[in-house]
Amino acid sequence: MATHIKRIGKNDRQAQSQHTNAWEVMRPFVHFGIKATAAIAHTLIWIVKHIPKPDNQRQEKSRNNKIIKI
Repeated sequence: MATHIKRIGKNDRQAQSQHTNAWEVMRPFVHFGIKATAAIAHTLIWIVKHIPKPDNQRQEKSRNNKIIKI
């Protein structure tokens, strides 16, 4: 009886040779993470820049209340 028992920590050499370089395996995930972080950062910066400031509303109200004498 030839039974193949797989022991923990005893991997085949073929399985080890497929993924020897961790950077090559993780590179697509790192690339996606950097691009996603950049997209979120640009979106947050755009939102903060376009929030109306309280001073702008006061100036607009005072401009509309001007009286023009003829």
